[in-house]
Amino acid sequence: MKSGYSVITESLGSNSATPLDLSIQRRRQEIIKRLEFLPPLPTAAQEVLSIVADDPKDIIRLEQTIRHDPAMTSQLLKVANCAAYAPRTAIDTVQRAIVYLGFSRVRNIALSLSIFGLFKSKKAMKGLKQEEFWTHAIATATVTRMLALELDEENTEVSFTAGLLHDIGRIAISACFPEEWADILKYAEEEDCPLLVAERRVGLSHSLIGAWLARNWGLPEIYIKTIATHHLPVRHHKATHMGALVQLADDICHKIDMGIFPAPGIQRPVLIAYLGLTEDLVDEIEKQLGELEEITRSITDVIGC
Repeated sequence: MKSGYSVITESLGSNSATPLDLSIQRRRQEIIKRLEFLPPLPTAAQEVLSIVADDPKDIIRLEQTIRHDPAMTSQLLKVANCAAYAPRTAIDTVQRAIVYLGFSRVRNIALSLSIFGLFKSKKAMKGLKQEEFWTHAIATATVTRMLALELDEENTEVSFTAGLLHDIGRIAISACFPEEWADILKYAEEEDCPLLVAERRVGLSHSLIGAWLARNWGLPEIYIKTIATHHLPVRHHKATHMGALVQLADDICHKIDMGIFPAPGIQRPVLIAYLGLTEDLVDEIEKQLGELEEITRSITDVIGC
């Protein structure tokens, strides 16, 4: 099986120098050169991801990671005390937040806050409401985890992270290619089409660029591959299980009006069958998502999107 990096380099252009692909190579080099100016993954996010990989239930390590980041501590406590979670008494310590909200939820909130903070500048996602983008990201992450639980996946927190990061390439495009990003938004709005269609017209794929960013950040291979493949048809020879899981979660979020622009077209029955789920089960999951928007917006409100 080819690595996620192979998926990226093959799509952006190979290293072989022939007259036919010299322009592709130059374009690839331009893209990579611009992306290299993006900031590294925050230390706190690296530590939380490490907890997910090493010991998903290491409460002491998680508490210490959050406490050593004053901004994250403050934001986490604001989220824990928000109306969406309705605590009876004020939650004033990280430890109490973990006890009240649960370890998995606090870990996922901490990861979300850390990554969101990296791209909080007004220039990021210019022309698109950051609140809507991050709400969709958290919703997709949550639904991906729910689907993974139904499938008895071994580590459902990996599924959450994969869903959270699936559109990270769009932030990279907006930050490094502002003119092309403006063209993408303009075309998507004028044609009332998915951003994915507009990206292909401009020649910048958020899946491939997001995978490159994940590789540059040193993220585990599963995240690189998932980001690179989460829009591929399941019959595609490079399709992955986690990519398909995120694709379905993304579609569900669009269906409950927690998406950005029209949803990308998918073969939903084929996708559901491929994952070993049933349409009745997916419909039931959609019915359980009534409070999801309130919870996700509580996080984006705290970071001031």
